[in-house]
Amino acid sequence: MTRRLFWVGVGVVVTVVVIQRGRKVVAQYAPEAVVERAERAAQDAGRRAETFLGAFRGEFTEARRRREAELTAALLAEGQPDPEDVRASGLSPRDVRAGTHPRHAARAPRDPQAEIDADEAELGYSF
Repeated sequence: MTRRLFWVGVGVVVTVVVIQRGRKVVAQYAPEAVVERAERAAQDAGRRAETFLGAFRGEFTEARRRREAELTAALLAEGQPDPEDVRASGLSPRDVRAGTHPRHAARAPRDPQAEIDADEAELGYSF
């Protein structure tokens, strides 16, 4: 057992020494022009990748926005307002259907169960 551990340790030390010496030899004999050219190539590749990813992200965002608009238009019933317009107006869907605004409506006490029953009656189904 100790012999195996000894030889594993020797193997690790030899590997570390070879790697360190190899790096020194490469640094010593590598021409500066090759190193600089490799650095420039890596930087150019990085810039091209950044440009590609930026263009891809822009095209993807635009395509996603167009597809979302298509799906929203396909799912809306005829005459139904766009959900984004309803959200922006601050009205609830019930106010939009009724054509009223909560600030102009009489302040009657709200009964949550009555609202649920009214929605179920309007929709024609319940869960």
